[in-house]
Amino acid sequence: MRRLPAALFAAHLLCIPAAHAQLSGSAGILSNYLYRGVSLSGDKAVPRLSLNYDGAAGWYAGGQVIGGQMGGVPHRSAQWTGYAGYARRLDSGLSWEAGVSRYAFPQAPSWHFDEVFAGIALDGLAARLNYSPDYLGLGVRTLYAECQGSAQLIEGLGGFWHLGYLGSLNAAPGSAIGRYDLRLGLQTSVSSWRAELSFNAMRKRRLGAPYYDTGARSGKDVVLSLAYSF
Repeated sequence: MRRLPAALFAAHLLCIPAAHAQLSGSAGILSNYLYRGVSLSGDKAVPRLSLNYDGAAGWYAGGQVIGGQMGGVPHRSAQWTGYAGYARRLDSGLSWEAGVSRYAFPQAPSWHFDEVFAGIALDGLAARLNYSPDYLGLGVRTLYAECQGSAQLIEGLGGFWHLGYLGSLNAAPGSAIGRYDLRLGLQTSVSSWRAELSFNAMRKRRLGAPYYDTGARSGKDVVLSLAYSF
């Protein structure tokens, strides 16, 4: 089942399209909403709602809404993410996908941006490359490369990891976007409830555009999330 992780949007493991079309979703709360290592909720707890549609032919679409608070915005507001794409499994067992994502911030419409993505997955490991022609409305073309995986540790408890790097293609010298983010976590499910606990770390390669002018060149956080799937 495809889902958007706590970090926008940010990366999900590729999986095989359902044999029949299906609609699913989840509603929950996060202790902090991290997007590629940066908090978009003012380091506060936020609610999240997501919906996902998987078509029988390999097409899929979905999105999420979350109550975040970006820097420079005095009040919380809904932040929207939508995506659509196509996934297919080859006879070798390798899966691939391609699609597009849209990120919208109603209180800061100049920050709306789009990305196109392509990815591959095999045996519980996945990698994806995301390209934006105008990241966060800054006039900067970016690439975000990410890889992730998961494994069952013991009965009822799984582990997961995610590693990403955001880089710019056309920023001026001294203001290039460059940031690594790491996520390590544990997850468990009981009936329709799912809980995750993760350690998150971020490190900037160098200070960049105003969006990254948040003080320290690195940051660490522990995030707890609880969601009900339907």
